[in-house]
Amino acid sequence: MEFIRKHILTIFWALLFLHCAFHFFHLPFVAISKLLLIPSLMMYLFTRRKEVALTGINIFYLIAMLFGFIGDMLLVIINDLLFLPGMIAYMINLVFLSIFFLQLHPLSFKSAGKPLLVVGLLVIVGYVFLHFMGNHLREFQVPILCYMFFVTIAAAMAINTTSHPQLKKQAGYFLQALLYLLFPTPYLP
Repeated sequence: MEFIRKHILTIFWALLFLHCAFHFFHLPFVAISKLLLIPSLMMYLFTRRKEVALTGINIFYLIAMLFGFIGDMLLVIINDLLFLPGMIAYMINLVFLSIFFLQLHPLSFKSAGKPLLVVGLLVIVGYVFLHFMGNHLREFQVPILCYMFFVTIAAAMAINTTSHPQLKKQAGYFLQALLYLLFPTPYLP
């Protein structure tokens, strides 16, 4: 157990790097690396020492991770049949992550600046994305718009946690939402 506790975060980052490399070079191993990311992250979270743990893992976080893993499983097979259920699983994941982030640090008028800035930036990014990719999305345009909406909300709620005195010192939760933005999970069929 001590070996896992010591090295699992390094293993997670190595898996994430490999996954990105496999994805970049269009290697078939991307399906395997994708399915290992959430379990390795969960293993890290469950093996943390209590004195190091930021916040207890609650039911909202666990449900979010479950639906993230279901989305990964559905989208490993890239076809039109499983794309929409995979997108729905990711949207459910993002809803529960948003709730979790709100529990960590509720929104307030005083701390609304950062979340509003993130929403504004992501609306611009979404507009540019749709401008260039809109014709290629076919019948998936509405689900992808919905997905982008939920990513925006989750990112805003995650950045809101950086206004909390203790949470801003540990950027893990914000980093997780940022990874959704940098390495979007849903693939276009």
